Amino acid sequence: MGDVVSLEGMKPHVVVQASDAAHVIPVALLEDVVKGAKPSEILTEPVIQRIIEEWLEVTSP
Repeated sequence: MGDVVSLEGMKPHVVVQASDAAHVIPVALLEDVVKGAKPSEILTEPVIQRIIEEWLEVTSP
């Protein structure tokens, strides 16, 4: 059985299955990147590639 974890401190997040690994990214961090409050360089190239790939799958006819 796994460890018991307090859910009190958990924040909304997304899991990105990038080519190098699975990344758990807080939604607040992604929102800050979109707003320009944090630099996009904080995200690795494989993560950005996967996010764009999934976005294109959703938006392309």
